[in-house]
Amino acid sequence: MKWIIIGMVSLLLTIVDYRIGIEGVKLVYGYAVYQLLTTMPFNVVYLCLIFLIELLIINSFLKLRRIFNIFRHKDKSPM
Repeated sequence: MKWIIIGMVSLLLTIVDYRIGIEGVKLVYGYAVYQLLTTMPFNVVYLCLIFLIELLIINSFLKLRRIFNIFRHKDKSPM
């Protein structure tokens, strides 16, 4: 269940980042590169790359949270 939620959040962020990236390419590189990027092979590769990067970032944040939770718990053993 955790991986389904992580995947859905990653997919949502992928869609947002995809639109930002496409508009950025159109502004920076011009309409010719924009047309090339919106063809199907480039679209599929670009979307897969963004999705995997978002998935790795979210997974890394979850691992960091676990590590910080270990340090947050105080040792309650009597000394």
